[in-house]
Amino acid sequence: MDEILLTNCLQLLKLDLSITHNLRDAYFINALETAKKEIEKMGVGMADATSVEDTKLIVDYAVWNYRKRQEDVGLPRNLKFRIHNRVIQKAGASDAKS
Repeated sequence: MDEILLTNCLQLLKLDLSITHNLRDAYFINALETAKKEIEKMGVGMADATSVEDTKLIVDYAVWNYRKRQEDVGLPRNLKFRIHNRVIQKAGASDAKS
């Protein structure tokens, strides 16, 4: 993961979880990288390290993964919709080029 994207994601993740210390940074970095790879496996392209949408999607997915360790909850609808919309947007862009 790009260093700028990773730094931004880590800061946002820690803000969302209300964590101010650096004790779990290694775990969080791994969680963010895993979240990005899982999202890419779903068909979402994440080429732009400066995209606010990409950053927020990675952080939200990683936060959901972190929180679901405690309780077995499904992927929130807003995340499902955002991922689905990005997949459709990518497919539409490739259709428009051909």
